[in-house]
This record gives sequence, structure tokens and C-alpha cells, in this order.
Amino acid sequence: MKVSNVSELRSWAAITSLWMAVCVVSFGESPKQLGHSHRPQPNIVHIMADDLGWQDPACYYRDLHVDEPVYETPQMDRLARNGLRFTQAYAPSPVCAPTRAAYMAGQHTTHTGVHQVMGGSLARPFRASHTYLDPFYSGRLNINTPIIADVLKQAGYVTAHFQKWHFGGRGKGYPGPLDYGFDFSWSWRALHYNDPVLYAPSDPKTADYEGLWRPLRPDRSTGFASSYDPNEPYALDPDDDDRPFDAVVDLSVRWMDKVKGEGKPFFVNFCPSFVHSPFTTRDRKRLAYYCAKMGVPFPTDPGRIADLESGHKNPYYASMLDSLDWQLGKILNFLETTDDPRNPGHKLIENTYLTLSSDNGGMVKSPIKSGKDQGEWESITDNAPLQGGKLRMLEGGLRIPFIIQGPGIGADQVSHTPISLIDLFPTYMAMAGLLPGPELELDGCNILPVLLNTDDHAKFADGSVRNSLYWHYPSVMTSASDIREGGCSSAIRTGGWKLRLNHAPEMNRIARTQLYKLYNENGTACDLGETEDLAESHPVKRDLLLADLNAWLAKYKAPKPYKNVNVPGGSCLPGAEQVPAVLKRVSVEDRLEVHIETGAQKSKIVEARLVYTTNGSQLLQHNPWQEEWFDIAAEINGGVIAVAAPPGMTHGVFYLRDEHDFLVTSEPLAPHLGEGAIPHAIGAALLQDGYAYRPGLVSLLKTARAAEANASRQGLNILELLNAIRQARAVLQTPVDERAYVGALRHLRYAIKRCDVPEARLAVLNQFESVNWTRADKNNAPERSDLPPSQTAQ
Repeated sequence: MKVSNVSELRSWAAITSLWMAVCVVSFGESPKQLGHSHRPQPNIVHIMADDLGWQDPACYYRDLHVDEPVYETPQMDRLARNGLRFTQAYAPSPVCAPTRAAYMAGQHTTHTGVHQVMGGSLARPFRASHTYLDPFYSGRLNINTPIIADVLKQAGYVTAHFQKWHFGGRGKGYPGPLDYGFDFSWSWRALHYNDPVLYAPSDPKTADYEGLWRPLRPDRSTGFASSYDPNEPYALDPDDDDRPFDAVVDLSVRWMDKVKGEGKPFFVNFCPSFVHSPFTTRDRKRLAYYCAKMGVPFPTDPGRIADLESGHKNPYYASMLDSLDWQLGKILNFLETTDDPRNPGHKLIENTYLTLSSDNGGMVKSPIKSGKDQGEWESITDNAPLQGGKLRMLEGGLRIPFIIQGPGIGADQVSHTPISLIDLFPTYMAMAGLLPGPELELDGCNILPVLLNTDDHAKFADGSVRNSLYWHYPSVMTSASDIREGGCSSAIRTGGWKLRLNHAPEMNRIARTQLYKLYNENGTACDLGETEDLAESHPVKRDLLLADLNAWLAKYKAPKPYKNVNVPGGSCLPGAEQVPAVLKRVSVEDRLEVHIETGAQKSKIVEARLVYTTNGSQLLQHNPWQEEWFDIAAEINGGVIAVAAPPGMTHGVFYLRDEHDFLVTSEPLAPHLGEGAIPHAIGAALLQDGYAYRPGLVSLLKTARAAEANASRQGLNILELLNAIRQARAVLQTPVDERAYVGALRHLRYAIKRCDVPEARLAVLNQFESVNWTRADKNNAPERSDLPPSQTAQ
């Protein structure tokens, strides 16, 4: 089970509930269903590539085009020859972080709350001129959400995660894979893996978190791997066709080799950064090969190498794809050549499910990072006949390659069954001999019968056939052209039909609803490129799918974009003149209020939330990018919106939605770009008020008193807690000063968490790691020249 001494610890009740949610099937039954009753539980290896396009693998391209592909992916082709390839596999989102959270939790993005890459920050207009702005959304999957690693560990698996995580807080900070429950992975404190036998930080070759993908410095025209020195991080291997060494795949193979003899099956979540930007390569030999193949001169400048035109024409991208394919081959070779101690006389591959997928569609174009063409755009890959790519709610942004081989799966098979990555949680459970209980709240289907060719439909746990797939991507944090190409929308696919619901029609100037027929009734392709909008000619089908999609959005209370009333020159959107203004902000003890205009000429507030942080000071952070925001519901009472400050809150902002979807905030928030912009500011530094420090300290003091009472009843040592309470009371008698109030917050939070009482396990006190908060650190915090000005709450 997941055990953590840091944030948001699970209570034993939650652990018991999760255990009861998983019914362990007799391991003699599940292998029989596979036709191999003598086999132990299978190993499971999932390779989730980053931004791999639907037709980037050669085996996909050949099915779609008469020409032989430019990209060469012999290992992906080999995987497909030995297993099953899906033509209609989908990512849960057109961007990576929401997809990765959804995959790990087996839930829609609307269920996990992770909707964008940079969640957990104050929502504000991207540009001052934008008529819409993003809603607030979480930057992390709730750490109490059961993930695949949890249930597989219960079934006896040993688990590992390699490289990219990207849904556990901002950047690569807390919480990371180990905090979510993996046995082996990197620690967010130093990006070091937690087995010193396998990962020695002093070794420059093997202790490399990013490995071969690591971006070149100073630009992509330099830094190619060229040495055969075995001590060099990217040393070329003449015995492997001059391939540069990759610490990431090397570590994964060494880990599997180490644990294979422990008598347990293993689960590997291998998430390389290939083929994500920046588009560079250390493999000079492969770059030269693809330059020659594409008729492109070998680059001497880091500028543009591929014009914005259709086709596979970027040799940098082709070289990165080649490296990804090679990584897959290293894992395949290990599994195929290594004896299986749990299955004597057989190789590991015979009892391993190996899956290759992407996290979203391929990137179609990208800005050039340096050189004479810096800031301009170049072509990356091409998803045709699908339209669009990453960031778009089009088929090119959602449809992904998905190939799997393993016990019971026939060779060289192709399935046209629509599936989603959220299906892998219940499917991997079924492979392990587990049945999900309702407490797991899984949204996906167990597709093991589809893999084994005993069914051609994805079915829910109750046996019903899934008829529809859903998506929600509410972000407008992009350019207007990107939005016109399918951003800021929700979508549903039912049968061969797909409907898109556009949430910003006034901004992107396309229809609010668009309907496309992807497939004919007999399953043949019709309009995969989504070129013919049938919304007006098929109103019955349109309205039916729209009602279904709206019901799904309502079920999960999916956040919608806000309309921006502060567009320079006045908003052109109807209802802007009715938006109520903020009259005043009030805080009394720990009660926060914002007062707004009311009356017949003013629109009503229909939704109110407090967006807050508990580490909005650099004195509470391990690095300045760790500041993260959360939200709670607030009470609406006419013109007064109120909420109690969360314990330990340092800053907060009310986000109010009026009946026309306009945003009202308790204080103005500058846009990222354009007029009045503050482009790189962390949230707390944007605020003039923010109900800073005092209300959160008052609330935390109430929590401390409750902790004191519980600790006293248990006969616990409460000296540290009493000292912290006295300090907090004294500080509250003084004017708000950042250093004094933050010191009191740190001491009080630390003292509460040192006690074995329910208050110590409150989620709000465990949002951030506090192991470094020693007493000396709390009471004698070093002077910092880069602290923001002290803030005073009204």
C-alpha cells in the first residue's frame, strides 16, 4: 500500500476501503482465461511516448498511404507483428498532463480535475484582448486517488516509474511517483532514483534523469554524441550501430533484471520524453541519415529545417522518433533474451504484456528556439488524414498509436474497436487477476476480452457496451489561431459520429457545435479529416449528441472558460454591462468576504470559489516555482460571498461566475501578455491584498487548538505544539508582516503534524512537503533579498 510521511496521508479507513474495493480473483482462473493455466501472474510494461503521432509508426503509415513511410520504426513494427494494433485508440486529452493523470487513475479528466499542463496557478487572461480566459483547475491528481500502482501492489506486483510524471504538482516538485505509491522511481528533491545500487548520483553516465533526450546546449546544432569513452554520459556504442548511450532505458532494463528474481511480477511505467520538444538529437548519425533521405542539407545553424508544409519532412523529429524506437527495442531485447525465474524454461517476454502508446496526438508545428529563424515556425510531423494535432480537440490531437503484445494476444492483429487510455486501469487489473470495486470510481472499461479476441466491444464492469467516448479541454491559454483549430472545446464520439462543443465562439469565430461523420455504418472511413460539418443538415443527430455531452459535463461539474469583462475598450460580449463590480473585501478573523453590486440591472453570481495557496511566500517553498493553488466552494448570500480561510492559507482570491459566464475576481488580475501584463509573476506576487497571512494563521490556530485537545486526551507530548500556539497568538497581536507571520505558520503547521491526531492528516496541511522545516529553519530563516514586499490584508 501507499505509505507516505508527507502530504495528504491516507487514513487507515481509506486504505481499508481501497482494499475492499479490490476483489482478488483466484489466480488459477485468470490464467485459464488466457489459455495458460501454468503461468504465474504476467508482468506488465507500459511505454507511454510523449507526443507520438497516430501515423508516426511505420506500421500505421503503411495502412493509410500507398508510399513506404519516411520514418523507420522497425521495433514498433516488430511489436505490431507480434501483437495487436488499434486503429481507433484515443488519449483522454489533447495534452499530456491531463492524459497521464487520467490514465493512472482510470478516470476522465473531468473526474480527476487535471485539465491543462500548467494547472495549480491563478487563472487570468492570456492576453488582455482575449474575450475568454481559462477556468481554475488543479495542477495535480489528488494524492488520495488510487492509481494503477496501488492495486497492482496489492496483487503482489513490484512497481516502477521512469522519467516523465507531470501530473503531481508544479514542475518536478512534490508529490512525485514515490509519493503516489510506486516502489521505485525518482525523488522530487533531487531527481535521484531511490535505489543506490542501481542509481549512484555520483556516476555522470548512469545518473542522468533526462538521458539521451536531454536538450542540447547552447543550441541544436552542437553537442552531438561523438565519443566512444564508456564513462561519457552519451558515449557511442560501436556494437550497437553507433547508438548514443541512454541512461533512462538502461536504468529500466537494469531494474527489471534486478527484480525478476524476487518471485513477484513487475509493473513498469516507462515514460520517455521522446518525441517532445525541443526538437533536437544527440544522434548525429541518424540525423545525417534522415537529412539525406529527406533531401535536406545537414544543418550548420539551429534555425528552420522544415517549412510549414504537409508530410514527414523534419529530420530532427525523425531522429528523435528513431531513438524512441531504439529504446523500445532495448526493452524488447531484454524481455526476449532473459530467462524467467518465475516460469522456468521460458523467457520473460512469454509472460509479459508490453504496451506502446502516446499521451496525445503528434505536434504539427512548433516555434524555432534559436538561430536566424528564432520565433518563427517549422513543421514537426503530419497526422494526415487526421486534421490537427496536439492541443486540438481534433482527431489529430486525440487519436494515438496503441500496440500491445502478450499472453493470449494473437500475432499481427488489428482492432478497430474504439478504446481510451482510461481503459488500462481495469484492463491491467484483469491481467493481474483483480476485479475493480465501485470505490475505485473507474470510468474506463476492461478491454482484456478485446485483446484476447473474445469480444469486439469495450464493456463496463456491469457488462454493458460502451457506446460513447468523451473529452473536455477548456483551455484558451494559447493563440487565437490554435483555438480556431479545435481548442477550448468538449467532444463526444458515438459510433461513427463526433460532435464538438465550442466554448469560445466569439473568440475563435467558429460554430458553437460542429458535427462530423468519421465512419460509415459499415465501419469504413468517411470523414476522418473532419472537413464537412453536418450540424445543420443533421439536427436530430446533433441535438442528441449535444444533450448526451452536456449531461456528461454536468455530471462531473466540468469547469468552463470564463468570459473576460476587462477587455480594453469594453467587452463585446452580451451581458458585459450587467457584470457586478466589487465593492469591498473584508476579513474578520478567519472569515473572508467579498461584497459586490446587486440590483435589477446587475447579473447574479451563480458560482463562487476561493482559489487559495498555503505556500504563497518564498519562505514556504523549496524553489520559487513550487507555489501552487487550490480551490474550495464559497457561499453566495446576495451581494456577499463568504468562506472560512483554509488553515494555513497565505493568500486567496475569490473567483465568481455570473449568470452569463463572466468572471468577477475579488481583486484585479493582470494578463500574461499584452496591455498591463505581468508575464512571469508567481500568483501571490500579483496580489495587492490576497487576504494575506492573517486569516490563514487564525484558522490554523483553531486547528492547532483542536489538535491540542485530541493530543491531551491521548496523553501525547504537546510541548512543541503549545510553544507554537503561544508564538502564533503573539504574532496575531502584531501588524501583518510576512516574515513573522510565515514563521508562525511554519512552526504551527510543523507542530500539528508532529502529533498523531486527526488534524495532522488534514489534506490542507499536507499539500506540500515540510520535512525540511527544522526548528532552526523555522525560527531563524535566512534573510532573502528576493522576497516579495510584505503584504497586508484588509
